[in-house]
Amino acid sequence: MRTVIRRSAGMARVVLHLVRGATTMAIVFPFIGEEQRRRIIKRWSDGVLDIFGLKLELEGTPPGATPGLPIMLVGNHISWVDIYAYLSVTEVKFVAKSEVKAWPLIGWFATNLGTIFVERDRPRDAARVSNEVRGALEAGHRVCVFPEGTTTDGSVVLPFSSVLMSAAIDKGVAVQPVAIAYHRPDGGICSRAAFTGDDTLVASLWQLAGGGQSIVKLAFLEPIKSGSMDRRLLSRQAEDAIRARLNHPLRLSAGGNEQSRTGPLPRSAPNEAATAASPGSISG
Repeated sequence: MRTVIRRSAGMARVVLHLVRGATTMAIVFPFIGEEQRRRIIKRWSDGVLDIFGLKLELEGTPPGATPGLPIMLVGNHISWVDIYAYLSVTEVKFVAKSEVKAWPLIGWFATNLGTIFVERDRPRDAARVSNEVRGALEAGHRVCVFPEGTTTDGSVVLPFSSVLMSAAIDKGVAVQPVAIAYHRPDGGICSRAAFTGDDTLVASLWQLAGGGQSIVKLAFLEPIKSGSMDRRLLSRQAEDAIRARLNHPLRLSAGGNEQSRTGPLPRSAPNEAATAASPGSISG
């Protein structure tokens, strides 16, 4: 009963926070500058994490606040909450599945934040999305993609798709790998944060609201210069960097060898993986 009451109170806070955010975006944003908008988005994203009992631990250096310096962020993907961890520390546009647009309020936020939506049941839509990503990078924006094409519970990193890497190569911008992990204070994987399987948004909100304190660790790794690199090689280097930081085994190379890497994120633990379609992902 106490858990139900706690989560019900948490859900009420979520709804109130969403309504406040929507009101601010609709009424205030048209009359303020970009810098003020960035501060409000950061504050609002901080509030999302706070409501869900997620303490953000930042590692490495996120892209600076200087506008006009494009970069492609490439990360593993666990939950729709990932984007609020990112937005707490940097301004960035995301690539998301088109279904997100139908999510109450959250879809509206995503649209108004300049999210690039992809129709994943239309394979040819990847070309359109790639062109939009190129345009965003050319305009000086940061763009974040989740090349696993789905979410996991955090115990694995799935093979990366290289489809959108060509946009970074074409525009000569760096690719910065970003590793994310959710864990409980005792070091185990925080399963309530994962958005997997047949989870619905409402079920996910219920699990997150009033579920106690957990930690979300966001590690910004060394950027990779894209230059004239092959997109598959660029994708593999980003994937390897994230696997190494999360202490996951690297995928076997063509010769069957596995490079050895060190530097795990602290307090992570294995668990069974479950994957599903998620916001901010593209397959192919």
